[in-house]
Amino acid sequence: MAASDPVVTEVTLRYSDMDALGHLNNAVYATLFEAGRVAYVDGVLQEVTPAGLGYVIVKLTIEFKAEAHYPGVARIETSVVRLGGSSMTFAQTIAIGGRIVATAESVCCLFDLTKRKAARFADPLRQQIAKRGSLHSAG
Repeated sequence: MAASDPVVTEVTLRYSDMDALGHLNNAVYATLFEAGRVAYVDGVLQEVTPAGLGYVIVKLTIEFKAEAHYPGVARIETSVVRLGGSSMTFAQTIAIGGRIVATAESVCCLFDLTKRKAARFADPLRQQIAKRGSLHSAG
């Protein structure tokens, strides 16, 4: 399954991101992955997402690969690897100093903010995601 071209986001780590063991706190990884997803939505989908629709996360799986320490800059790469009827699956990596420290897979759903339920992806959204590269489409 091929991924779309990644959106790259860089975030400077803060001293307060560290835990008592002196490495990046596990909760901070979720926040960094969120920054990557938000950059993808803002940079790729914002202009073609109809008013009244947004994106909600329904699943996040993180695999920790290596310790990370302050100071540093987290490089987050975010790609869409699957597009369903109302959901998309992101594959993400965080690298610090050229070394991958975590990977994630997350599923986000297109969400109707008035009806408070999932909405189906219309063709303009599908086409915009497809412009970033090839991906697996289901539904």
